[in-house]
Amino acid sequence: MAAGSSGVGGSAKWDGAAPGDDDEDIIPRDIRFGILDNPTRHWLDGDFHKTALIDGLSIFLPEGERYFIRSLKHYAGKLGDAKLKAEINGYAVQEAFHTREHEEYNRALAKLGYDVEKMEAPVLKTLRSDKIPIFRLAVTCAIEHLTATLSTVTLRNPQFLENASPAYRRLWMWHALEELEHKAVALDVLAAATKNYSPFKRYMLRTLAFNAVCVNFLMITLRNLKLFAEVDGIKTGPRFWLKLLWVTFIAPGYWRKCAPLVLKYYMPGFNPLNKDDNALIRKGRDWLYAEFLALRAQNTPPQAG
Repeated sequence: MAAGSSGVGGSAKWDGAAPGDDDEDIIPRDIRFGILDNPTRHWLDGDFHKTALIDGLSIFLPEGERYFIRSLKHYAGKLGDAKLKAEINGYAVQEAFHTREHEEYNRALAKLGYDVEKMEAPVLKTLRSDKIPIFRLAVTCAIEHLTATLSTVTLRNPQFLENASPAYRRLWMWHALEELEHKAVALDVLAAATKNYSPFKRYMLRTLAFNAVCVNFLMITLRNLKLFAEVDGIKTGPRFWLKLLWVTFIAPGYWRKCAPLVLKYYMPGFNPLNKDDNALIRKGRDWLYAEFLALRAQNTPPQAG
């Protein structure tokens, strides 16, 4: 297994084969990025909107990833499928490392003066209200599709992060790669857990959960953008929201590029594995490995800035 491991003082190393040569589908990588050591405001192009949209994703992630792990682990011993159980375990380890790094990321946001607890409150309330295992699993599938979509767009368009502070760029590229590696696991579990459902009932469960996730994600994102702006002293008038529309739908057009992939979730026979997944995963693995080779040559820990 190719794995990154951290040493004293946040230094990092990469052990094993080049990621592009590894045949494993899901590779947990224990890498520390040092965001908390050097938190950076407006770290992407010096632009509030671009940065806050991505920082806002981190607000969802620690609680979200714990939720995902619980949702899938609930079924790991119930389905009688050793291969799927192994995939769930690999998924859980990846998500545990994501949780750790995004907890540090969010502490870095708090260090910059942002009210992270207030931003996280609706996320905690929403996710902790789900008590029915099969619905939690359907919600997990929905969120995993959104994160896989963002990850696919990120790996297809690495120029989006070209002018990012290095540690932030490494973290989000790493996260995008691993989301793509495990993006089919939750839906595989849902298919196994609902094998006695009719196709219509399974479709309705999947899409209604997706509708609920999209509405909540949009509402919380817009609310938290205002909270980010308040701390930065930025007025949230018409020009603020027009700039948001420009960034998300025109240039660089994050959400516009995501929309076709998002809508595929409503296809009755939706399959999360796109034909270019293997090429994108190899591209992401090669990029990450090259980045750590360069860091090793410089004897420089992967710190922010």
